[in-house]
Amino acid sequence: MKNQYFDIVVKKIWKHKNKLIEIKKIKEIIKSILDTEYSEQKTYKMIYYLKNRWYIESIKKDVFFVKNIEKTYKEEELIEKFYREMLKRHCNEYLQWKRYIWWLKALELNISSYSIPEEILIVNTKKQATEVIVWQKKWLFKTYWSNKKNLFSLFNKHTKKISINNQLYPVANMELAIIETLYNQSIINKGYWEELIKKILRKIWKSLNIKTFEEFLKNNKHHSAINKLYKISQTINPIISEELKKIIKKYSYFI
Repeated sequence: MKNQYFDIVVKKIWKHKNKLIEIKKIKEIIKSILDTEYSEQKTYKMIYYLKNRWYIESIKKDVFFVKNIEKTYKEEELIEKFYREMLKRHCNEYLQWKRYIWWLKALELNISSYSIPEEILIVNTKKQATEVIVWQKKWLFKTYWSNKKNLFSLFNKHTKKISINNQLYPVANMELAIIETLYNQSIINKGYWEELIKKILRKIWKSLNIKTFEEFLKNNKHHSAINKLYKISQTINPIISEELKKIIKKYSYFI
């Protein structure tokens, strides 16, 4: 392969320096330069040279980071820079718009804690899977079904958009995030999420909408989670505790 072609490709690729680039874009660049000499074999050979000489770094299948070869990048830096973009790309490709972040990360986002988790759960309408996409970070996809009926629309009403780095993300609101955290309990994080919920019940309990919990029970959902919230609230906030007791008596049962 002629060096002049490679040098031209590098110059074109570097227009995307410090950004992600998909393989189809790299192929377009190479094809425009090789023109009549273009072939798949030459293209993959060129990509190999780009990687081997540190101009690009594979982030996941068919996605690369265009590097500044004069700089050394730590994994933590790349995670902070690209994790959310990769998550959004993946969701856009496989889930379209019908999704939201739930569980413990949703609870954290509701109190403005934006750290990148080891695993994040995404409720959607069709995908049920656990995937390790980048940097050993787990993305767990969950669907809600009851009696062969998809319940996404029921819970999606209780979500909101949160802006992170000028990107909007659909996230379970505070009430739904609390209940989903209690519903899908993690033994490993038990002490952490319990203290988080207690903190919420102490400090921002006035903003909680009890009607949301009531709606879940009316739809025969989250009986055990709301019971757990009631038990936690008994020692933390008697006002919330009494409200929860009333709706459990009316629409559910004590566990």
